[in-house]
Amino acid sequence: MNRIYFDNAATTPISEEVIELMTGLMRTHSGNPSSIHKEGREARTVVEQARKTIAHFFGASIGEIFFTSGGTESNNMILTSAVRDLGVKRIITSPLEHHCVLHTLDALKKNTDTQVDFVKV
Repeated sequence: MNRIYFDNAATTPISEEVIELMTGLMRTHSGNPSSIHKEGREARTVVEQARKTIAHFFGASIGEIFFTSGGTESNNMILTSAVRDLGVKRIITSPLEHHCVLHTLDALKKNTDTQVDFVKV
């Protein structure tokens, strides 16, 4: 029987095509893209090209594409930015949210005037 993987909320198997591409890039562009030396500048070029490609695919500007370390950082960043930068005062959510969302909402509720409401599920 073929196994079907249902835990994509935690992690998703990586396609062979992506593994091959990333392995090649890591071999040839191992510099820190935030560094000013040659290897860093080359790595930055690769990151920025990826940003342009993704922006084009989604019809977005490059300024709308952010790379984060993962889901927790992404969720924290978007919720915090919505309150801080967009003036969001009320967030409606569910108690079934991932704990990183619930923790961020708890912090926003305690440290700002944000109202957090939970729908019953």
